[in-house]
Amino acid sequence: MFKILDRYIYKTFLPLFAMSLVVCWFLVVMQFLWRYVDELVGKGMGMFVLGKIIFYAAFTFLPMAMPLGILLASLMTFGNLGERLELLSMKAAGMPLYRIMRPLFLLVAAMSAGLFFFQNDFMINAQVQMWNLVLSAKTAAPELEIPPGIFYTGIPGYSLYAKERLPENGQLRQLMVYDMSKGYLNPRIIRADSGRLVMDKSKKFLVLKLYNGQSYENLRAQTYNTSTEPVPYMLPHFAYSETFIPYNANFSVQDEKQLGGLYITKNLAQLSKAIDSTALVIDSTRSYYATAVTRDLAAAHYQGFSYPALDSADERRRHEELQRLSERMAGSTINGDSLLELTTLGDSLRIVTGALNRLEQQQGQASYFRDDDEATFYAYRTFRQEWHRKFTTCVACLIFFLIGAPLGAIVRRGGIGMPVIVSIFFFIIYYSIDSLGTNMLRSGDLPVWLGMWLSNIVLLPVGIYLSYQANRDSAALNAEAYLIFFRRLMGTLGVRQVVYQDLTLEETDYKEGMRHITKALALTKELRQSPQLSAPTPKLWLQGGRFPELEQLSQQLDQIVEGLHHSRDRLLVGKLNDLPLLPDRISRFLPRRQLYARILGALLPLSLPLSLLIRSNRRHLKGDLDTTYYSLQTLSELTAKAASREAEAKLPPVQDEPSPTTEDHIYSMQ
Repeated sequence: MFKILDRYIYKTFLPLFAMSLVVCWFLVVMQFLWRYVDELVGKGMGMFVLGKIIFYAAFTFLPMAMPLGILLASLMTFGNLGERLELLSMKAAGMPLYRIMRPLFLLVAAMSAGLFFFQNDFMINAQVQMWNLVLSAKTAAPELEIPPGIFYTGIPGYSLYAKERLPENGQLRQLMVYDMSKGYLNPRIIRADSGRLVMDKSKKFLVLKLYNGQSYENLRAQTYNTSTEPVPYMLPHFAYSETFIPYNANFSVQDEKQLGGLYITKNLAQLSKAIDSTALVIDSTRSYYATAVTRDLAAAHYQGFSYPALDSADERRRHEELQRLSERMAGSTINGDSLLELTTLGDSLRIVTGALNRLEQQQGQASYFRDDDEATFYAYRTFRQEWHRKFTTCVACLIFFLIGAPLGAIVRRGGIGMPVIVSIFFFIIYYSIDSLGTNMLRSGDLPVWLGMWLSNIVLLPVGIYLSYQANRDSAALNAEAYLIFFRRLMGTLGVRQVVYQDLTLEETDYKEGMRHITKALALTKELRQSPQLSAPTPKLWLQGGRFPELEQLSQQLDQIVEGLHHSRDRLLVGKLNDLPLLPDRISRFLPRRQLYARILGALLPLSLPLSLLIRSNRRHLKGDLDTTYYSLQTLSELTAKAASREAEAKLPPVQDEPSPTTEDHIYSMQ
């Protein structure tokens, strides 16, 4: 049975998941439509066919939208819980973050299992239907829309040019038609003043109606020979001409069996069988190709040269020539060039020509073997990719939940703005790594399993680390901690936080406070004119970072705040917040000891950027000293007024004499 907390988390997560999934699903489908819009529009498809493509595409791209939807929903859920302080209440009740995440983790695991069965069974038919319609649209004939001023080649075998096209009736002016339906060597060229291109009712023929023109056509078919004989032709004029062009503009769906051998039609078991059978084909063909290439090379290497039959005189002359060649070859190193020099020019030409022919033949055969092997290996690799993809998408859902839930608990900000930015950021990283792994496995740099699991392998440690840090409430992921670090890096320590106390049991010693203020004013005036704040930056490396006057001023300011923050004067307590937090030296990058500072300053490649930071820190320090000086002057006036008011409050009240009564008045009259 689910507990009340689990039911509440489910009620918070499920509406957000439904909303985010629909949004991500819509974006993925629209990305698909934008990618194939040029191939789908203008092909004569009705709204019903286009709706079927969108419907099947929605089922096909659901696995891509599911991880992004889970990431966005988990971010928004835990961000809302943190923003409403409900997450803090659960932790205060003794529940760790992993206990709060547990019901949603089980739900996401169930969704991942359902997604696996969906990909393995139901999505296959949707993929086949979608890609069959898309491929049918690619091969369909486009609708006729002849633009004026350019040659239109959308009709097979014809090229049309029209200088002007009237929009009210579609009439074409100053037409030029190249009819190459009989071949490029026998074109028919037509010029006409005007014309129209009309589709018949069956959408299987085009009728080209031309008015007032002339055509050019050869009377004898041309060939590729270079004969100089004249070719008769004719140039008939016509007032009206009709040409029927076969053109099937009806949209027809291809047979689904043509996609039977592709990976999109196979489930996990069928993919395993296809992988095994393709691996056997690759092994057998590579063995056959290796044997054939070795045999051909050996035959080409050892084959002899056959001479024609010679008479006895020529035979005796050849023997004498061979004997002289043997004498010349004795005691010398013979290579191919020297052997050619020992033969006649005709024999050398035949030897080289035969060697080149055999080399070209072997290169062509090796190229055929390579192309056939690459095609077979591409099918094998594609089957293995799809086999792994059925698992990687499901695991990605769990990884994205492990990233989104801890981030939402850390950021503690609901709404849709920040979660959308973070979700897109991580999805881009996931998609980029996945594309990188796919490209590397296709080039052979990575094995198939590593290329497909690379994005999950990279993001899984990120999810585990975020979950661990968020469960420990570590400050390593606290954005405020990084802001404080960068403030200190730039020389800014922040502002004081002094709160007025409505009830206090301590008396404020204004005299002691005035003494500290006077001393702090003198120190501030002295520091503003200090040589360390006006000397060139390279000179600071020689002096070191020790600054005792600045340390003393920082202590004086702390004593002022400590002595006056119990005052009943609200304006005085509020003015204490204007005193900046001063550092104890000019910069953290400047060592206190002169020796260390000089050594670090001598390291020029490193000291140059540090000098810029020290210069920036000193500029901030000058501004803080100016603020301190003017704030101390104001505090001095406010402290003096508060001290006088308190002194007046401590004086005893003046007692008034009682007014005389009537009896006293009569007695005085007597």
